[in-house]
Amino acid sequence: MLPSLLMLPMVVLQAPAPLPVVAAKDLPQAPRGPMVPQVRDLGTEHSIFGKTRRASRSGPSIPALQLPASSVRVTDRIPDAAGWRAYALEVPAGGKVKVAVVEGRKAWFRVLAVNAWGQDEPGLLQNRIPKGDPQATYENPTQETRTIFFIVDTLDVNMIGERYTIDVTRG
Repeated sequence: MLPSLLMLPMVVLQAPAPLPVVAAKDLPQAPRGPMVPQVRDLGTEHSIFGKTRRASRSGPSIPALQLPASSVRVTDRIPDAAGWRAYALEVPAGGKVKVAVVEGRKAWFRVLAVNAWGQDEPGLLQNRIPKGDPQATYENPTQETRTIFFIVDTLDVNMIGERYTIDVTRG
C-alpha cells in the first residue's frame, strides 16, 4: 500500500507572494478625505474620554492617506482621540479592492468603505455587525476611475497609539 501512495503525483502548492510592506508615515496625504460617515460610534462612552472622542469626530471630514496603485501591506497606528484613520484609493473601471485588518487586536477594529461624501454607494460591501473580522471591499461598477475611502475605526475609546496592519489587495 505504501508504494502506491508514493506513486501519486505530488501537488505543489505555492503560497501567494508576500505583499510589500509600507509604513503609514511614508504615505503621502491625500488631496482630500471623506466626509464624516453617519454611522454609530461603537467606542463612545459617557466619560471624559468619550466626550473627547465625540468632539474630535465632529469635523466635516477625515484627513486621509493616499494608498499606492498596487496591492500593499500598511503598518500604522491610531493617531489621535478620534479613533480612526482614513485611506484614499483610486479604483479603475471594473477594478476590485479589499482592505482587511490582519494584525493587531482585530476584534477591536472595523473597516468602513465610503465615497467622498462619507456614504455607501453601489459596489461597496462591508461588515455592519462587528464579528472580529474587520474588512471591507469595493468593486467599481462604473466605467470611470473612482476615489474610494477605507476607514479603519476603533471599537473602544482611548486607543490612541494602538498599532495595526492592513492588507490592501487589488484584483
